[in-house]
Amino acid sequence: MTRASSARNSLIAAIGLLFSTPLLAALPDDPQWPHETECRKWADIPVPARDIGNAPQQCDAQALYYGEGGKGRDPGAARECAYRERGTGAAIQQQGAVFGGSGLLMMLYANGEGVARNIPLAKRFACEYDGAPAEVSGRLEHLDAIASGKDRKPMDICDDITSGMMMGFCAAHDGDAARAQREKRWTSLQASWSPAQRGALADMRKAAKAYFESVSREETDMSGTARGMLAENAYENLDKALLAEIEHFERGKFPATRAQDFTGADRGLNATYKKVLARLNAATDSSPYGTVTADGVRTTQRLWLGYRDAWVRFAATRYPAVAADAWRAWLTRDRNGALLEIISD
Repeated sequence: MTRASSARNSLIAAIGLLFSTPLLAALPDDPQWPHETECRKWADIPVPARDIGNAPQQCDAQALYYGEGGKGRDPGAARECAYRERGTGAAIQQQGAVFGGSGLLMMLYANGEGVARNIPLAKRFACEYDGAPAEVSGRLEHLDAIASGKDRKPMDICDDITSGMMMGFCAAHDGDAARAQREKRWTSLQASWSPAQRGALADMRKAAKAYFESVSREETDMSGTARGMLAENAYENLDKALLAEIEHFERGKFPATRAQDFTGADRGLNATYKKVLARLNAATDSSPYGTVTADGVRTTQRLWLGYRDAWVRFAATRYPAVAADAWRAWLTRDRNGALLEIISD
């Protein structure tokens, strides 16, 4: 994984999706899959020495190709860096960059970005990148479609994914790009705010991040191979909603909840919380809750309480006309709905 990957990619790794074996695999002597026979045709396609360049050791091909970190895209520099990440000899089989090395070289030569299009060489790199058998076969077929002119769209590593592991990495990668765009909206949103308001927002967003990450880890079923994608989607949905809600409030459209609604909302949340814990504590191996546990919900609930308090403090600085308990009622009803979703059939 590259240094430009966000903390969300770190979370994907933390929940068990980081490659436990090298990304690439040598072609076996006795091919078991159709793509392994096909890949033998491309294993010795020569690499043009002039394309390799001399990228610095600490370069980041992913950031250079996708233009991450606020920098523009540089396919030529990305190519040289990808060759650096790919290495030579035995090192080729030890690559671990999901969006770099041989995978990125496949895209560059397929798309003719920063280098002349070379489909045979792109196929060599597709085979080096390896992956689930259906993914490799899909990429080789994709490259045939590009060569024939049937597919004129730029190729991306994530176009032909079939495995839950890659779904997780690709969802995290897409999420990184979406969050970068949202960050620009956050910056614009608070441009005219006071220092106190911006500080309160920063504190609230920090609490929100901790809560959202706990939801994605602890209140999302991680038992399937698509767990990385599901965790990413859970986080993304909450993160997108937070910005959309504040943009809504900035237009003067506040929640319909009133201060007097909080007592009932809080009572309802406590009842739901107890119900969810009881259901999870009684769960068996065949229950529909998967990896979601009572302890995980308790952890998330504590983080939600911190998030709620930070939200109310922020609202006091930015939206003082709305009573604190009105915000608490709104947030509490939302959390109640989230808890009910855990045990919904």
